[in-house]
Amino acid sequence: MKKLLKAPFFAGLFIFVGMALYFVVCYLFKMKIGYFDIEFTGITEALTYLFYGFSLGMLVYFAKDHIYSERRNQYFAIIFLWIVAVLREMGIQHWLTTHDTVITKSRFFLNPANPLYEKVNAAILMLIILAVVVWLTVKNFKNIIKGIIKLEGLYWTIVTSGVWVFITQIADRLPANYHKATGLYLSDPIHFIVKILEEGGESLLPLLLVVGLLQYHYINSQKDN
Repeated sequence: MKKLLKAPFFAGLFIFVGMALYFVVCYLFKMKIGYFDIEFTGITEALTYLFYGFSLGMLVYFAKDHIYSERRNQYFAIIFLWIVAVLREMGIQHWLTTHDTVITKSRFFLNPANPLYEKVNAAILMLIILAVVVWLTVKNFKNIIKGIIKLEGLYWTIVTSGVWVFITQIADRLPANYHKATGLYLSDPIHFIVKILEEGGESLLPLLLVVGLLQYHYINSQKDN
C-alpha cells in the first residue's frame, strides 16, 4: 500500500476513483427519481465538511513531522490556507459584501455601490492569501520541479492538487459564463456533469491534502531508517 501511495499517479488515480463514485451514485439516483441536483441535496456539502474535519485531524496527527523541522513555517502556512478554504466553503466571500454576491470578481471592486471599507478589507485578505500561496510556491519551486522529473509522488500530488483546484473553479463558473456569452443555458445532461464535477471535485480537495501528508510522512520515515 505504501508503494502505491508514493506512486506519482496516485493522486490522479484517487481523483478518478472518487469522481467515478460520485457520477455512478448520482446517475443511479437520477435514474431512480428522474431528477437529481447534487448541490440541492446537500450531500456533497456534508461530505466536504466531513473531509475537512478529517484533514484537520491528520494535520494535527502529523504535526510532529513539520513543527520540529525547517518546514515549520510552511506547515503553519498550510494551516492558514486550510482555514481559508473552510471559510470559503462556509461562504466568507459573501459575508464581506452587503451588495455584490462575491468579493473574488473584479466587478466587486469596480462597483461604486460597494463601500470603500469593504473593498479595502477584501483586498487585504486576498493579498495576504496570494502572498502565502506565492511564498509557498517560491519556497518549494525547485523541489517541485525536481520531484516531478524524478516521478516522486508527493510533488505530483502537489501539482495535481493545484490543477484540480483550477478545474473545479472552471466548472463552478462555466454555467454562468456560458449563459453570459451565448444567452443559452447548459443542457440538463451537461449541467448534471458540470455540477458533479464542481461539487464533488471540491469535496476531494481536503482528501488530497491528507494524501500529501501521508506521502511526506512516509518519506521522512524512510530517511529516519
